[in-house]
Amino acid sequence: MDAEEKRQRLANKVKVNLAMTVREIFDQIEEDRSRPKAMAYFDRIFKTFAEGGVGAVPKEKGRKIIGTYCLFVPEEIIYAAGAQPVRLCAGSYDSVEVGEDYLPDVACPMVKSEVGFSTLPVLSFYQDCDLVVIPASCDWKTKMGNFIEAHVPVLMLDMPRVKESEASREMWLNQIKDFKTRVEKVTGTRITRRRMREAIRMIQKAQVQFDRFHEIRKADTTVIHGRDALEVLNAYFYDHVESWTAAMARLNDELEERVRDKVNVANPLAARLMLTGSPMVFPNWKIPTVIEELGGVLAADEFCTSNRYLHDKVAVDEGLMSDMLHAIADRYLLPCSCPIFSNTVDRCDRLLQLVEDYRIEGVIYHTLKGCHPYDLETKLVETLLQDNGIPMLKIETDYSPQDVEQLRTRIEAFMETLKGKRHT
Repeated sequence: MDAEEKRQRLANKVKVNLAMTVREIFDQIEEDRSRPKAMAYFDRIFKTFAEGGVGAVPKEKGRKIIGTYCLFVPEEIIYAAGAQPVRLCAGSYDSVEVGEDYLPDVACPMVKSEVGFSTLPVLSFYQDCDLVVIPASCDWKTKMGNFIEAHVPVLMLDMPRVKESEASREMWLNQIKDFKTRVEKVTGTRITRRRMREAIRMIQKAQVQFDRFHEIRKADTTVIHGRDALEVLNAYFYDHVESWTAAMARLNDELEERVRDKVNVANPLAARLMLTGSPMVFPNWKIPTVIEELGGVLAADEFCTSNRYLHDKVAVDEGLMSDMLHAIADRYLLPCSCPIFSNTVDRCDRLLQLVEDYRIEGVIYHTLKGCHPYDLETKLVETLLQDNGIPMLKIETDYSPQDVEQLRTRIEAFMETLKGKRHT
Protein backbone atom coordinates (compact mmCIF):
# COMPACT_ATOMS: atom_id res chain seq x y z
CA MET A 1 0.00 0.00 0.00
CA ASP A 2 1.54 3.33 -1.05
CA ALA A 3 1.50 6.45 1.13
CA GLU A 4 -1.38 8.13 -0.74
CA GLU A 5 -3.61 5.06 -0.54
CA LYS A 6 -2.87 4.76 3.18
CA ARG A 7 -3.69 8.45 3.64
CA GLN A 8 -7.02 8.08 1.84
CA ARG A 9 -7.99 5.05 3.90
CA LEU A 10 -7.24 6.94 7.09
CA ALA A 11 -9.30 9.89 5.84
CA ASN A 12 -12.24 7.59 5.10
CA LYS A 13 -11.97 6.09 8.60
CA VAL A 14 -12.05 9.54 10.21
CA LYS A 15 -14.98 10.57 7.99
CA VAL A 16 -17.04 7.54 9.03
CA ASN A 17 -16.30 8.01 12.72
CA LEU A 18 -17.02 11.75 12.59
CA ALA A 19 -20.31 11.12 10.77
CA MET A 20 -21.35 8.69 13.50
CA THR A 21 -20.46 11.21 16.22
CA VAL A 22 -22.45 13.99 14.54
CA ARG A 23 -25.50 11.83 13.97
CA GLU A 24 -25.48 10.62 17.57
CA ILE A 25 -25.39 14.22 18.80
CA PHE A 26 -28.31 15.29 16.64
CA ASP A 27 -30.32 12.15 17.34
CA GLN A 28 -30.18 13.18 20.99
CA ILE A 29 -30.77 16.88 20.32
CA GLU A 30 -33.82 16.27 18.18
CA GLU A 31 -35.52 14.39 21.01
CA ASP A 32 -35.67 17.71 22.88
CA ARG A 33 -39.04 19.28 22.00
CA SER A 34 -38.27 22.41 24.02
CA ARG A 35 -35.72 23.81 21.57
CA PRO A 36 -36.50 27.02 19.66
CA LYS A 37 -37.59 26.43 16.05
CA ALA A 38 -34.95 28.91 14.84
CA MET A 39 -32.22 26.48 15.94
CA ALA A 40 -32.84 24.49 12.75
CA TYR A 41 -30.75 27.01 10.78
CA PHE A 42 -27.69 26.44 12.97
CA ASP A 43 -28.25 22.69 13.13
CA ARG A 44 -28.01 22.58 9.34
CA ILE A 45 -24.43 23.90 9.42
CA PHE A 46 -23.18 21.24 11.81
CA LYS A 47 -25.10 18.38 10.25
CA THR A 48 -22.95 18.90 7.14
CA PHE A 49 -19.98 17.61 9.17
CA ALA A 50 -21.44 14.14 8.67
CA GLU A 51 -21.15 14.68 4.91
CA GLY A 52 -17.61 16.03 4.73
CA GLY A 53 -18.53 19.59 5.61
CA VAL A 54 -19.92 20.32 2.15
CA GLY A 55 -22.23 23.31 2.44
CA ALA A 56 -21.05 24.38 5.90
CA VAL A 57 -19.14 27.32 4.42
CA PRO A 58 -20.92 29.45 1.77
CA LYS A 59 -18.96 29.28 -1.48
CA GLU A 60 -19.29 31.73 -4.32
CA LYS A 61 -17.39 31.56 -7.57
CA GLY A 62 -14.19 33.56 -7.31
CA ARG A 63 -14.48 34.18 -3.55
CA LYS A 64 -11.35 33.21 -1.66
CA ILE A 65 -11.52 31.41 1.69
CA ILE A 66 -9.22 32.52 4.50
CA GLY A 67 -8.90 30.06 7.38
CA THR A 68 -8.24 31.49 10.84
CA TYR A 69 -7.19 30.15 14.23
CA CYS A 70 -8.01 31.95 17.48
CA LEU A 71 -10.01 35.17 17.72
CA PHE A 72 -7.08 37.49 16.99
CA VAL A 73 -7.45 37.47 13.18
CA PRO A 74 -9.37 40.58 12.00
CA GLU A 75 -12.34 39.36 9.98
CA GLU A 76 -13.14 42.95 8.93
CA ILE A 77 -10.06 42.88 6.69
CA ILE A 78 -11.01 39.51 5.17
CA TYR A 79 -14.55 40.67 4.36
CA ALA A 80 -13.25 43.99 3.02
CA ALA A 81 -11.21 42.03 0.48
CA GLY A 82 -14.30 40.11 -0.64
CA ALA A 83 -13.14 36.85 0.96
CA GLN A 84 -14.85 34.48 3.40
CA PRO A 85 -13.27 33.90 6.84
CA VAL A 86 -13.56 30.42 8.35
CA ARG A 87 -12.43 29.76 11.89
CA LEU A 88 -10.80 26.33 11.88
CA CYS A 89 -10.71 25.56 15.60
CA ALA A 90 -11.58 21.87 15.88
CA GLY A 91 -13.29 19.77 18.55
CA SER A 92 -13.23 16.30 17.05
CA TYR A 93 -11.83 13.26 18.84
CA ASP A 94 -11.85 11.44 15.51
CA SER A 95 -9.12 13.66 14.00
CA VAL A 96 -6.90 13.74 17.10
CA GLU A 97 -5.35 10.39 16.20
CA VAL A 98 -4.08 11.89 12.94
CA GLY A 99 -2.66 14.93 14.68
CA GLU A 100 -0.72 12.65 17.02
CA ASP A 101 1.40 11.60 14.04
CA TYR A 102 2.78 15.16 14.07
CA LEU A 103 2.55 16.25 17.70
CA PRO A 104 3.56 14.71 21.05
CA ASP A 105 1.02 12.97 23.28
CA VAL A 106 1.02 15.92 25.70
CA ALA A 107 -0.02 18.40 22.99
CA CYS A 108 -3.32 20.26 23.20
CA PRO A 109 -6.14 18.09 21.77
CA MET A 110 -7.59 21.07 19.91
CA VAL A 111 -4.34 21.60 18.01
CA LYS A 112 -4.02 17.86 17.34
CA SER A 113 -7.56 17.84 15.97
CA GLU A 114 -6.85 20.91 13.83
CA VAL A 115 -3.66 19.38 12.40
CA GLY A 116 -5.56 16.18 11.67
CA PHE A 117 -8.23 17.98 9.64
CA SER A 118 -5.65 20.18 7.92
CA THR A 119 -3.58 17.24 6.68
CA LEU A 120 -6.38 14.86 5.66
CA PRO A 121 -9.29 15.38 3.20
CA VAL A 122 -12.10 14.95 5.75
CA LEU A 123 -13.87 18.33 6.07
CA SER A 124 -13.78 20.09 2.72
CA PHE A 125 -13.39 23.65 4.01
CA TYR A 126 -9.98 22.84 5.54
CA GLN A 127 -8.69 21.94 2.07
CA ASP A 128 -10.54 24.79 0.34
CA CYS A 129 -8.60 27.53 2.16
CA ASP A 130 -6.47 29.79 -0.03
CA LEU A 131 -4.59 30.92 3.08
CA VAL A 132 -4.65 30.05 6.78
CA VAL A 133 -3.68 32.61 9.40
CA ILE A 134 -2.29 31.40 12.73
CA PRO A 135 -1.64 33.83 15.59
CA ALA A 136 1.28 32.60 17.71
CA SER A 137 -0.98 32.69 20.75
CA CYS A 138 0.46 29.64 22.52
CA ASP A 139 3.41 27.26 22.10
CA TRP A 140 1.33 24.71 20.18
CA LYS A 141 -0.07 27.31 17.77
CA THR A 142 3.42 28.77 17.30
CA LYS A 143 4.68 25.47 15.88
CA MET A 144 1.46 24.40 14.19
CA GLY A 145 2.27 26.16 10.93
CA ASN A 146 5.29 23.91 10.45
CA PHE A 147 3.05 20.85 10.29
CA ILE A 148 0.38 22.12 7.89
CA GLU A 149 2.26 24.43 5.51
CA ALA A 150 2.90 21.48 3.17
CA HIS A 151 -0.88 21.27 2.69
CA VAL A 152 -1.99 24.92 2.69
CA PRO A 153 -0.33 28.38 2.55
CA VAL A 154 0.29 29.69 6.09
CA LEU A 155 0.70 33.18 7.52
CA MET A 156 1.86 33.45 11.14
CA LEU A 157 0.94 36.50 13.22
CA ASP A 158 3.34 37.38 16.01
CA MET A 159 1.47 38.05 19.26
CA PRO A 160 2.64 40.52 21.91
CA ARG A 161 2.45 39.30 25.48
CA VAL A 162 2.44 42.65 27.33
CA LYS A 163 -0.49 44.24 25.56
CA GLU A 164 -0.59 47.46 27.62
CA SER A 165 2.78 48.73 26.39
CA GLU A 166 3.01 51.17 23.50
CA ALA A 167 5.68 48.99 21.88
CA SER A 168 3.27 46.04 21.86
CA ARG A 169 0.49 48.10 20.29
CA GLU A 170 2.86 49.35 17.59
CA MET A 171 4.19 45.87 16.92
CA TRP A 172 0.65 44.47 16.66
CA LEU A 173 -0.46 47.29 14.35
CA ASN A 174 2.40 46.39 12.00
CA GLN A 175 1.25 42.76 12.05
CA ILE A 176 -2.26 43.87 11.06
CA LYS A 177 -0.90 46.02 8.23
CA ASP A 178 1.14 43.08 6.93
CA PHE A 179 -1.93 40.85 7.20
CA LYS A 180 -3.96 43.34 5.12
CA THR A 181 -1.26 43.35 2.44
CA ARG A 182 -1.16 39.54 2.32
CA VAL A 183 -4.97 39.26 2.07
CA GLU A 184 -5.00 41.80 -0.78
CA LYS A 185 -2.36 39.74 -2.59
CA VAL A 186 -4.24 36.45 -2.09
CA THR A 187 -7.60 37.86 -3.18
CA GLY A 188 -6.33 40.23 -5.86
CA THR A 189 -8.57 42.92 -4.33
CA ARG A 190 -7.40 46.29 -3.09
CA ILE A 191 -9.07 47.17 0.20
CA THR A 192 -10.41 50.70 -0.10
CA ARG A 193 -11.71 52.93 2.68
CA ARG A 194 -15.28 52.32 1.53
CA ARG A 195 -14.86 48.52 1.53
CA MET A 196 -13.29 48.62 4.99
CA ARG A 197 -16.07 50.82 6.42
CA GLU A 198 -18.72 48.50 4.99
CA ALA A 199 -17.00 45.42 6.46
CA ILE A 200 -16.75 47.05 9.90
CA ARG A 201 -20.46 47.97 9.82
CA MET A 202 -21.41 44.47 8.65
CA ILE A 203 -19.69 42.85 11.63
CA GLN A 204 -21.07 45.49 14.00
CA LYS A 205 -24.59 44.45 12.95
CA ALA A 206 -23.72 40.88 13.92
CA GLN A 207 -22.42 42.17 17.26
CA VAL A 208 -25.73 43.91 17.90
CA GLN A 209 -27.53 40.56 17.61
CA PHE A 210 -24.80 38.91 19.69
CA ASP A 211 -25.32 41.47 22.48
CA ARG A 212 -29.09 41.10 22.21
CA PHE A 213 -28.76 37.31 22.58
CA HIS A 214 -26.73 37.64 25.77
CA GLU A 215 -29.12 40.16 27.24
CA ILE A 216 -31.96 37.69 26.66
CA ARG A 217 -29.99 34.99 28.48
CA LYS A 218 -29.86 37.18 31.59
CA ALA A 219 -33.62 36.78 32.08
CA ASP A 220 -34.94 34.77 35.03
CA THR A 221 -36.62 32.45 32.53
CA THR A 222 -34.13 30.07 30.88
CA VAL A 223 -35.39 30.14 27.30
CA ILE A 224 -32.49 28.32 25.60
CA HIS A 225 -30.11 25.59 26.69
CA GLY A 226 -26.46 26.50 27.19
CA ARG A 227 -25.42 23.82 24.72
CA ASP A 228 -27.58 25.49 22.07
CA ALA A 229 -26.02 28.86 22.93
CA LEU A 230 -22.59 27.36 22.24
CA GLU A 231 -23.91 26.00 18.94
CA VAL A 232 -25.23 29.29 17.57
CA LEU A 233 -21.96 31.06 18.37
CA ASN A 234 -19.82 28.22 16.98
CA ALA A 235 -21.90 28.50 13.80
CA TYR A 236 -20.46 31.98 13.25
CA PHE A 237 -17.13 30.25 12.48
CA TYR A 238 -18.42 28.98 9.15
CA ASP A 239 -21.35 31.12 8.03
CA HIS A 240 -21.25 34.40 6.14
CA VAL A 241 -21.69 37.20 8.66
CA GLU A 242 -24.84 38.62 7.02
CA SER A 243 -26.58 35.23 6.90
CA TRP A 244 -25.65 34.52 10.50
CA THR A 245 -26.87 37.94 11.61
CA ALA A 246 -30.25 37.36 9.96
CA ALA A 247 -30.55 33.91 11.56
CA MET A 248 -29.62 35.34 14.97
CA ALA A 249 -32.24 38.07 14.61
CA ARG A 250 -34.90 35.39 13.98
CA LEU A 251 -33.70 33.37 16.97
CA ASN A 252 -33.66 36.46 19.20
CA ASP A 253 -37.22 37.33 18.15
CA GLU A 254 -38.33 33.84 19.13
CA LEU A 255 -36.44 33.94 22.43
CA GLU A 256 -37.90 37.33 23.40
CA GLU A 257 -41.35 35.91 22.76
CA ARG A 258 -40.45 32.97 25.01
CA VAL A 259 -39.39 35.36 27.76
CA ARG A 260 -42.76 37.14 27.53
CA ASP A 261 -44.59 33.80 27.60
CA LYS A 262 -42.31 32.42 30.38
CA VAL A 263 -41.32 29.36 28.33
CA ASN A 264 -38.69 27.74 30.55
CA VAL A 265 -36.48 24.94 29.18
CA ALA A 266 -35.13 24.13 32.66
CA ASN A 267 -36.31 23.78 36.23
CA PRO A 268 -36.51 27.33 37.67
CA LEU A 269 -34.82 26.02 40.84
CA ALA A 270 -31.91 24.37 38.99
CA ALA A 271 -28.33 25.35 39.82
CA ARG A 272 -27.01 28.13 37.57
CA LEU A 273 -23.53 27.28 36.29
CA MET A 274 -20.91 29.02 34.19
CA LEU A 275 -18.15 27.42 32.12
CA THR A 276 -14.76 29.04 31.68
CA GLY A 277 -11.23 27.98 30.76
CA SER A 278 -10.13 26.19 27.59
CA PRO A 279 -12.58 26.76 24.72
CA MET A 280 -15.15 24.20 23.58
CA VAL A 281 -15.82 23.53 19.92
CA PHE A 282 -18.32 21.26 18.15
CA PRO A 283 -18.61 18.29 18.45
CA ASN A 284 -16.86 18.35 21.85
CA TRP A 285 -19.97 19.20 23.85
CA LYS A 286 -19.72 16.43 26.44
CA ILE A 287 -19.53 18.75 29.47
CA PRO A 288 -22.47 21.04 28.53
CA THR A 289 -24.49 17.93 27.68
CA VAL A 290 -23.75 16.31 31.05
CA ILE A 291 -24.60 19.52 32.94
CA GLU A 292 -28.00 19.76 31.31
CA GLU A 293 -28.75 16.03 31.50
CA LEU A 294 -28.22 16.36 35.26
CA GLY A 295 -30.78 19.17 35.38
CA GLY A 296 -28.37 22.08 35.73
CA VAL A 297 -28.63 25.38 33.87
CA LEU A 298 -25.60 26.37 31.83
CA ALA A 299 -26.43 30.05 32.21
CA ALA A 300 -23.23 31.52 30.75
CA ASP A 301 -19.73 30.79 29.54
CA GLU A 302 -16.55 32.78 29.15
CA PHE A 303 -15.04 31.03 26.12
CA CYS A 304 -13.22 32.70 23.23
CA THR A 305 -15.28 30.43 20.95
CA SER A 306 -18.59 31.88 22.13
CA ASN A 307 -19.15 34.56 24.80
CA ARG A 308 -15.94 36.49 24.05
CA TYR A 309 -15.94 36.03 20.27
CA LEU A 310 -17.92 39.11 19.20
CA HIS A 311 -17.86 40.94 22.49
CA ASP A 312 -16.04 44.16 21.52
CA LYS A 313 -16.76 46.44 18.57
CA VAL A 314 -14.31 48.35 16.38
CA ALA A 315 -14.51 52.01 17.47
CA VAL A 316 -13.64 54.31 14.57
CA ASP A 317 -13.48 58.09 15.01
CA GLU A 318 -12.30 58.98 11.52
CA GLY A 319 -12.84 57.33 8.15
CA LEU A 320 -9.21 57.30 7.09
CA MET A 321 -7.62 53.91 6.40
CA SER A 322 -4.93 54.50 9.04
CA ASP A 323 -7.61 55.26 11.65
CA MET A 324 -9.58 52.14 10.79
CA LEU A 325 -6.48 49.93 10.94
CA HIS A 326 -5.56 51.40 14.33
CA ALA A 327 -9.11 50.76 15.59
CA ILE A 328 -9.12 47.19 14.28
CA ALA A 329 -5.73 46.44 15.82
CA ASP A 330 -6.86 47.80 19.18
CA ARG A 331 -10.16 45.89 19.07
CA TYR A 332 -8.40 42.54 18.63
CA LEU A 333 -5.74 43.21 21.27
CA LEU A 334 -6.66 45.53 24.12
CA PRO A 335 -10.06 44.19 25.33
CA CYS A 336 -9.06 40.54 24.90
CA SER A 337 -8.97 38.63 28.19
CA CYS A 338 -7.04 35.61 26.91
CA PRO A 339 -4.61 34.19 29.51
CA ILE A 340 -1.69 34.35 27.06
CA PHE A 341 -1.16 37.95 28.20
CA SER A 342 1.03 38.78 31.18
CA ASN A 343 -1.67 40.86 32.89
CA THR A 344 -5.05 39.18 33.28
CA VAL A 345 -6.76 41.62 35.62
CA ASP A 346 -9.37 42.33 32.93
CA ARG A 347 -10.13 38.60 32.70
CA CYS A 348 -10.77 38.45 36.45
CA ASP A 349 -13.02 41.52 36.25
CA ARG A 350 -14.95 39.97 33.38
CA LEU A 351 -15.49 36.69 35.23
CA LEU A 352 -16.91 38.49 38.26
CA GLN A 353 -19.16 40.61 36.06
CA LEU A 354 -20.54 37.49 34.36
CA VAL A 355 -21.15 35.87 37.76
CA GLU A 356 -23.17 38.92 38.79
CA ASP A 357 -25.05 39.42 35.51
CA TYR A 358 -26.13 35.79 35.15
CA ARG A 359 -26.59 35.07 38.89
CA ILE A 360 -24.05 32.25 38.79
CA GLU A 361 -23.96 29.84 41.72
CA GLY A 362 -20.96 27.75 40.66
CA VAL A 363 -18.21 27.81 38.04
CA ILE A 364 -16.74 24.83 36.17
CA TYR A 365 -13.19 25.57 35.06
CA HIS A 366 -12.47 23.46 31.97
CA THR A 367 -8.85 22.73 31.06
CA LEU A 368 -7.84 20.75 28.02
CA LYS A 369 -4.85 18.52 28.70
CA GLY A 370 -1.80 20.35 27.35
CA CYS A 371 -3.52 23.77 27.33
CA HIS A 372 -0.87 25.54 29.40
CA PRO A 373 -2.17 29.15 29.40
CA TYR A 374 -5.51 28.21 30.95
CA ASP A 375 -3.99 25.60 33.25
CA LEU A 376 -1.56 28.16 34.67
CA GLU A 377 -4.46 30.44 35.58
CA THR A 378 -6.47 27.85 37.49
CA LYS A 379 -5.31 28.82 40.97
CA LEU A 380 -5.70 32.53 40.28
CA VAL A 381 -9.32 32.07 39.15
CA GLU A 382 -10.11 29.66 41.98
CA THR A 383 -8.84 32.13 44.60
CA LEU A 384 -10.74 34.98 42.96
CA LEU A 385 -14.00 33.03 43.01
CA GLN A 386 -13.50 31.72 46.55
CA ASP A 387 -12.91 35.26 47.80
CA ASN A 388 -16.29 36.16 46.29
CA GLY A 389 -18.13 33.14 47.68
CA ILE A 390 -18.43 31.25 44.38
CA PRO A 391 -17.55 27.51 44.39
CA MET A 392 -15.40 26.23 41.52
CA LEU A 393 -14.85 22.76 40.08
CA LYS A 394 -11.78 22.19 37.92
CA ILE A 395 -12.11 19.59 35.18
CA GLU A 396 -9.12 18.49 33.11
CA THR A 397 -10.07 16.46 30.08
CA ASP A 398 -9.45 15.91 26.37
CA TYR A 399 -11.66 14.98 23.43
CA SER A 400 -11.99 11.32 24.38
CA PRO A 401 -15.54 10.15 25.18
CA GLN A 402 -14.19 7.59 27.65
CA ASP A 403 -14.28 9.87 30.70
CA VAL A 404 -17.92 10.99 30.33
CA GLU A 405 -19.19 8.90 33.25
CA GLN A 406 -16.37 10.10 35.48
CA LEU A 407 -17.23 13.69 34.54
CA ARG A 408 -20.89 13.01 35.24
CA THR A 409 -20.08 11.79 38.75
CA ARG A 410 -17.92 14.83 39.56
CA ILE A 411 -20.35 17.37 38.11
CA GLU A 412 -23.31 15.75 39.90
CA ALA A 413 -21.43 15.91 43.21
CA PHE A 414 -20.56 19.57 42.56
CA MET A 415 -24.18 20.41 41.85
CA GLU A 416 -25.21 18.71 45.10
CA THR A 417 -22.80 20.96 47.03
CA LEU A 418 -24.44 23.98 45.39
CA LYS A 419 -27.86 22.79 46.57
CA GLY A 420 -26.47 22.38 50.08
CA LYS A 421 -24.96 25.86 49.97
CA ARG A 422 -28.40 27.36 49.33
CA HIS A 423 -29.57 26.08 52.72
CA THR A 424 -26.62 27.31 54.75
